[in-house]
Amino acid sequence: MISTFRTLPYKAGNRVFPLEPAPASRSYSYTGILLLLLAIGTLLRLFHFFDNRSLWTDELFLSISLIKMSFWELATLPLAYEQKAPIGYLWMVRLCVVLFGNGEMALRLFSLLCGVASLFFFIPVARHFLRPWAVALALGMLALSTPVIYHSVEAKQYSTELLAAILALYFYTRYSQRQVGVAGLVVWGVLGGALLLFSYSVIFVLAGIAFALILHILLKKEWKKLFLYLVPFSMWLLCFGLTYIFFIGKYEDSGWLMDFFDKVYDAFMPVAPTSVSELVWFGRTAYLALHHPLGLLLNFNHSSYDYSNLESLLRLPVLPFLLGVTGVVFLLRQQKLHFAVLVFPVVLALLASGLKQYPFCERFLLFLVPSFVLTIALGVEQAYKFSSGRAWVFGLLAFMLLAPPAWNVARDVVNPNLFYKKSYNREAMLQINDQFQEGDVVYLYWNATPAYQYYKEAYHLKFEAIEGKDLKSMAVDKEEYVAKLSPEFKNFEGKKRLWFVYSKSLRNNIGDFVSQPAWYHEREFIPGKMLEDLFSGYGKKYDRSVSSKGLVTTLFELKEN
Repeated sequence: MISTFRTLPYKAGNRVFPLEPAPASRSYSYTGILLLLLAIGTLLRLFHFFDNRSLWTDELFLSISLIKMSFWELATLPLAYEQKAPIGYLWMVRLCVVLFGNGEMALRLFSLLCGVASLFFFIPVARHFLRPWAVALALGMLALSTPVIYHSVEAKQYSTELLAAILALYFYTRYSQRQVGVAGLVVWGVLGGALLLFSYSVIFVLAGIAFALILHILLKKEWKKLFLYLVPFSMWLLCFGLTYIFFIGKYEDSGWLMDFFDKVYDAFMPVAPTSVSELVWFGRTAYLALHHPLGLLLNFNHSSYDYSNLESLLRLPVLPFLLGVTGVVFLLRQQKLHFAVLVFPVVLALLASGLKQYPFCERFLLFLVPSFVLTIALGVEQAYKFSSGRAWVFGLLAFMLLAPPAWNVARDVVNPNLFYKKSYNREAMLQINDQFQEGDVVYLYWNATPAYQYYKEAYHLKFEAIEGKDLKSMAVDKEEYVAKLSPEFKNFEGKKRLWFVYSKSLRNNIGDFVSQPAWYHEREFIPGKMLEDLFSGYGKKYDRSVSSKGLVTTLFELKEN
């Protein structure tokens, strides 16, 4: 998959770039840089995989089903906490659990393999659209992206979706540019259809490719080719229909989830903008995409991503944005088929977002990273061409693009506690398990129960916790809320010590609409802290552990009755 400069003209898609005879040293340098980037990208993913951080809340929600349900149950029953994931991903992770146990690394292994494979398969895809050194630049952006690295070691399906998108483009480069015959087109149809078992979002990529080729063929009036290409396209449509009937369609309508992405992430495109704020949505969304999933913006030395306006500008968003626009304009003017293949999936995802069927934000855009990266690299190509082929221009632009993500990944290696969504749920559960004594009782606020449910099963915790109920929707104010919870507190009677655990950041439970009930979401009100203060009247606060991105664990010595 790694190619070097050649003395023959270099062909990217149907563009031919005449190249001067390249000395062996230049060929070796290009190949060496690709190998170096592959090695760095792989090692970064392995580093964070073996760092084996605690599962984040979203990972916990899905992992509880993966360690408790059989293959058949994963295919036929609803997942816990209303989770959704493609059956291919669920089965592959379940296989890892069967082979290697219930630990975090087993749950993340398939994501890791997909993340590493994405780097290798991206090279031939990039070679189809870019000149050799731009291929290296595009690979560098993919290899060094902190969000891409994170999802490569996350117990969720997003790394699989990135690989599926890259494979969809890879199959396109193999089967659409030459005479493969009916048999080859059937193979293309099967391979594309198989991707839908592992990724729901890949339908945008497959549909974008199909629309692009159909439009291209119609404009050229190649009717025979159109008839032939309908073979794989029909197979993809059939596979998507079956996937929807047997898997996607079985999920209940998650109105609360759409409400969450609308109000918290503003993730749905205004279909017909009627105000300045709605027009700003497009610029804001582009900026956020440069941060996540592209990871091209500079991260400062704090774990918060709530940057001021000045900090947002200092994160260097202007250059990648302008280069991306330049790449899109070039494609639209000179490479319309490539434009359609790369841009149509983005347009389709935006349309689905406008219809509030798909959130256009963060991890849900990981499958679009190849399109984004390729268009930015194409922008660099055009800047290089405009400068009359001055190597220092390409080198400067490459440095300015790669320096921020290189800084980010170096920072996260030096201090893994700054890594994206670092959490300490495991540490909190194991602290209690190590210090638990006879006569202790453990009470979990409702938002701490997912951590306990997973780690109880995976680590065989010796204590049995009281899992607090989520009763906020049944109360009209704080006083009534406490009164409804108070029967659970009778379990503390006769106990010597009380362990109380809550999450200080998780306010919305699965199924909750944002900011409902209103009294519970008052800014100054921290629900778990309220109960912590209440329990201080039950006895002396003995110890308290607080993690910056996880659980609060408090130990009380209870008064004797």
